[in-house]
Amino acid sequence: MQIKVADWIKGQTCGLCGKADGEIRQEYRTSNGRVTKNAVSFAHSWVLPAENCRDTTECRMKVESVQLEKKTNVQGQESKCFSVEPVLRCLPGCLPIKTTAVTVGFHCLAKDAAVIPQDFYNYSVDMRETTQAHLACSCTPQCA
Repeated sequence: MQIKVADWIKGQTCGLCGKADGEIRQEYRTSNGRVTKNAVSFAHSWVLPAENCRDTTECRMKVESVQLEKKTNVQGQESKCFSVEPVLRCLPGCLPIKTTAVTVGFHCLAKDAAVIPQDFYNYSVDMRETTQAHLACSCTPQCA
C-alpha cells in the first residue's frame, strides 16, 4: 500500500504515516513522541485501548512499560529492568490468546531500588531484549 500526502500537509502529520516529510530516520515516532527501533513497537504504540475489559467496541489491550522477566546483572549488580518503549498488554481481567515477540529497549535499576518511576518512556536504554506483546485477549465476565 502506498499513501500520498498533499504537498501542503507534508511535515505536519503524525501517526502510522510518520511526518510525511521525506526523512526516514525518525519515522517510527510513537504516540508519546519517542522514536522506536522497530515497526512492531511503533505500530503497537498507536493502538487505542479500551477504558475497561467490558467494552467490546474497543481493543481489550493497553500499552505499558513491562518488567523484563529474566534475571539481569548490570555493571555486576542484580537489576530489575523496565521497557522504555510501549508494549501491548491485555487489560486486567483478560488473558492473552495470541502473542508475538518484540524487541524493545529496557532501562535497569538496582534490584532493591525502592522507587519505581511511573513513566519509563523518558529513560535511557540500557539494553535491548525480547518480550511478549499481546495481540488478542480473552476476557472473563468478571473482569476488572
